[in-house]
Amino acid sequence: MSITRKGSYKTVGSTSVDTSVGLVCHYQFENGSSQFVFMDIESGKRASLNHWLCFSTENFVQTLASSNGLILMSGFSEEQFCYHVFNPLTMHKFTIPQTRIQEHVTGVGLAFDGCQFEVVVVEACSSQSNQLKIHVFSSDTGKWRSHHPINITAPSLPEFEFQEHGTPPLYSNGSIHWEIGGHLLVYQVQERHCELYELPNYSKDWSWQPTLAFRRRLCESGGRIYYCYTDFDGFHIWKLLNEHEHEGFLYLWDYKTFPWSLVHSVEPEVFMSKLQNFCDIFFYDWDPFKIAPIAFGEQAQIIYLQLPGSVVSYNLDTGTLKSICTYSFSDMNFNCCSFFSSTSHNALSDTNGETELNLPIAELEKLAL
Repeated sequence: MSITRKGSYKTVGSTSVDTSVGLVCHYQFENGSSQFVFMDIESGKRASLNHWLCFSTENFVQTLASSNGLILMSGFSEEQFCYHVFNPLTMHKFTIPQTRIQEHVTGVGLAFDGCQFEVVVVEACSSQSNQLKIHVFSSDTGKWRSHHPINITAPSLPEFEFQEHGTPPLYSNGSIHWEIGGHLLVYQVQERHCELYELPNYSKDWSWQPTLAFRRRLCESGGRIYYCYTDFDGFHIWKLLNEHEHEGFLYLWDYKTFPWSLVHSVEPEVFMSKLQNFCDIFFYDWDPFKIAPIAFGEQAQIIYLQLPGSVVSYNLDTGTLKSICTYSFSDMNFNCCSFFSSTSHNALSDTNGETELNLPIAELEKLAL
């Protein structure tokens, strides 16, 4: 994987601000190259381009996960499939040969505690009564290890699923969280322990649901885990409860089955009324495919959403909709331009002092060729 850092973006002035979230845009070009653009956002109001962290790759790579500033990507090295763990701050790349997988890979995640990282691969072994097998590569040992979690079986998985419509994993509080077959799989890395919970939008007929264009995202805010998704009823935010918080609900349902509390639900009519005054393209009717959650800020009560050609912030208390940035896109394809939250490095950020930032994708495409 060839990586190039380019620092030629036009900026006016420089500032160090307190930001609430950091976003990364991964833009994939038709020739197989990619551009990664880093932004810091201040309380859902102003975006600043962190030009020093931005980089491009000449080879095809796919973003799999991020953890405390590191990015896990898949790609090829010497014609072999590999995982790449990349640190944008130091430009250091660590290439990991793929472990030997016998059956279906249901999830890949990254855990980084500031000292060492682990790449975790979840394998569903149908030949062993749908048991899960966990493969872990540790930067400390430089080796893979594998084990079967006790008392955990894989949920029913669809025969076909659009991987690009899936939910990126989330590392928080020492655990990696995945959406697998309508369930939340939580793997505690150091304890090597797994838990499996139903998701709020789980249905018994989940096998066909991942083929729909519903957008989902696992988010962290204030050390808490949130599950955000859009469907035909609007977009919704659920909080993962701990057992102490769940005690008041035990008479209704079991914590192991449903450890969730609905935080917010915004109906399509409410959001569309704001959106019509905001922009007039592509939004004549509510379409879950066109609205993807990216991140949620609990303290500011702001959810960040990707729309075709733009990223917006929506204040759940006031109903205020603001533009964060715009970007070029082709045929409304979310998969060629995807956003994910990452660690904010605002000390190196540049800002033009405006509330809307137009990502220079046209310039970056030339740099990546």
